[in-house]
Amino acid sequence: MTPAMGSRFRAVAPLAFLFALWGIGSATGKIDPLILPSLGAIWQAILDPEVQRNLVDGLLSSTVRLLEGACIGIAFGLVLGAFLGLSRLVDRIIGPSFHAFRQIAIFAWIPLLTAWCGSGEGAKVVFVAMAAFVPTTMGTYEGFRNVSDKYLEVGKAFCFSRSLMLRRIIVPASLPAIVTGIQLSFIFSWLAAVGAEYLMGSLTQGIGSFVMAGREQMRTDIVYLGIIVIAVIGVVLNKTLRRTTRFFFPWYEAA
Repeated sequence: MTPAMGSRFRAVAPLAFLFALWGIGSATGKIDPLILPSLGAIWQAILDPEVQRNLVDGLLSSTVRLLEGACIGIAFGLVLGAFLGLSRLVDRIIGPSFHAFRQIAIFAWIPLLTAWCGSGEGAKVVFVAMAAFVPTTMGTYEGFRNVSDKYLEVGKAFCFSRSLMLRRIIVPASLPAIVTGIQLSFIFSWLAAVGAEYLMGSLTQGIGSFVMAGREQMRTDIVYLGIIVIAVIGVVLNKTLRRTTRFFFPWYEAA
């Protein structure tokens, strides 16, 4: 067995063991189906056309909500992070307020958001944007602030203007931290999109609303199906972001 195959086996083995225990427990009938439905029941739910339709509609709604909120939060985060990282004055004026804001748990804002925006689509998008805003801001801020003095000295030696210094030295040197912040923003945005659907009502569709509907119907097979899909989407999103980063920034890992 090659090292790569061994690594994959070690990654899959705990999950396979868990599913084996799940199957055995369900087959023996010692576990209440309302607590842990059988794998066969979940498979039957997957084959149900109505469940398929609701699941696909929920995934599409959550994906659109994720992209809208993440793009808004990342855009604002890039701007604020750049100002904080490039200007000591802006950092002294706005920095303390921002750092206080980022210490607040994101779900603590839900009562205010529902009071301001209701429980509809707008509130959920704002919530996702807030989740994406902080990691991007921090990544951009840390990237600009921690550019090596050696790089700046090279720019000064070549008499670069401030704009040229920014384009040729500061931004390229900051990219690893900025990209990391954007990666975290998308991951947090996915968690926020699902969490908003859980906690801010079911007036809109989404994978979180799909799970909550299963709970209301006492269909734990649907609940578990939704949870599995949420986990799979999270893993796929994480791996896709990493591969995309390696494709566009081949030097990123070395950095």
